[in-house]
Amino acid sequence: MERSLRTTGLHLLAPLFLYLAVSAVFVLDWFIPLGFSVSMLYIPICLAGLWLKGRRFASIMEVVCSGLMVAGLFVSPPGGPFSWSIVNRTIGLVALWSALWGGKLFAQRTAELERTKASLQQEIAHRQQAEQALLAINEQLESRIAQRTEQLKTALDRWELVTQATHDGVYDWDLTTDRVIYTPHWKAMHGFSDDDENESAQQWLQRIHPDDRPRVLDHLEGYLAGKRLEFGEEYRIQRRDGHWIWVLDRGIALRDETGRAVRLVGSEKDITEQKRAEETLRRQTFQLEELTAKLLTAQERERQRIACELHDDFSQRLAALAVDLGSLLRACPPDPPLQARLRTIHEAAGQLADDVHTFAYRLHPSLLEHLGLEAAIRDHIDEFSRRTGLAVQYVRRSIPQTIPLDIATCLYRVAQEGLQNVQKHAEASDVLVRLLGTAGGIGVCIQDNGKGFVYKPGDAHSSGLGLISMKERVRLLKGSFRLRTQPGKGTEIHAWIPLPDSVHKAVREEETADDDVKPSLKKTTTGRVTR
Repeated sequence: MERSLRTTGLHLLAPLFLYLAVSAVFVLDWFIPLGFSVSMLYIPICLAGLWLKGRRFASIMEVVCSGLMVAGLFVSPPGGPFSWSIVNRTIGLVALWSALWGGKLFAQRTAELERTKASLQQEIAHRQQAEQALLAINEQLESRIAQRTEQLKTALDRWELVTQATHDGVYDWDLTTDRVIYTPHWKAMHGFSDDDENESAQQWLQRIHPDDRPRVLDHLEGYLAGKRLEFGEEYRIQRRDGHWIWVLDRGIALRDETGRAVRLVGSEKDITEQKRAEETLRRQTFQLEELTAKLLTAQERERQRIACELHDDFSQRLAALAVDLGSLLRACPPDPPLQARLRTIHEAAGQLADDVHTFAYRLHPSLLEHLGLEAAIRDHIDEFSRRTGLAVQYVRRSIPQTIPLDIATCLYRVAQEGLQNVQKHAEASDVLVRLLGTAGGIGVCIQDNGKGFVYKPGDAHSSGLGLISMKERVRLLKGSFRLRTQPGKGTEIHAWIPLPDSVHKAVREEETADDDVKPSLKKTTTGRVTR
């Protein structure tokens, strides 16, 4: 405190001392004769002013001292030669101005150095603070890294257990550098060892089967471009040892803020055994379909053979027996008990012949081959109504004139079995049969208002042999079968089978002709006939 006050007082008294010193030098110069370099004493005084009060004060002192040096040339007593006094004083002025200019330059450089020093000290202080902050942040980061490392180790351990349990191979594809990292499971799946270098994406693509490569590449590029929602493909790929395997490849892309895919992380699963099992199942299913088709064909042929045997042999013999019994009845003596007995036998023989004929027709209706599907179904509906007493409503629409026999037989069997189920189980009072043709195929629908039942698709216990037989017949012809029923709400059976292209064309031409020639009769082609 005292030192500060002392420094402040000295700073305030310095101009007074300097002016007194200048005055003293001028007085001294006044009394000393010319020839003595008294004016040189002004130089240290001006330098002291520069050091104590700065450049501005020094500049004032410089001007004042210069004027006094010139004035002293005229007021000093005579001494040496006047010319030498002028030279001496001129040298003094030059020395004064040079000294002050050098002092000013030195002071300026000193001030700049002081400012630089202060700036450097401030920057050093800031850097020390920043270093301390960085040390604190570094400690926090190290702590977080340790925690994240532990969490990552735990996640990697879990992931390793998952990959070991599922036998999946995982890959990480950096799309920006085209660098791929594979897990040991992936390498083992593809026939690589852990010491082998990771192959590139192009090498991986070259190992994909040529038949699958365009599809996989197209789907992968579409997914990475954002045109597909997900990437998941099954394809064949060649192992390093040359063997082919099937893999299920599923991946997810990581995208930047612009939506561009930068990484693709995915897993591959070896599904070779699954594909082999599927191929075996397809082969067995195909063989089963062939066997079923052969069985149904053999069944139809056997039905046809039995129907022919019944119609050509048993039915004729029973008819002949009924004729003989009629002749015997007319030729026997008039014995009432005997005639009554013969009449009963004659009627039973006739009824048996009719039953055998009806049974033979149900086994293989000849109308189906000679007059077509519609006539056969109409005839069967008439026979069903007579036999059961149920009212059956029949609707037909756009039926082609020619239908392949296998399709006609299938739909006839569906209608036959459907009506048989109505009689046995439905307890219905009304039945609707529809035979409908479309531009692509033909179908039959049997609907009743019976009691219905609980039906679970795919449940063998809820499907009888009749339903299974209908489904299988329709499926073998690449058709569709649908059953809709609920307890108390009746049952509805739909069977639809596609027609060959030639029949499609005939149906379209027939519908066009009906629309052009008989527009007023359009409704009659879809009219209803109640039997």
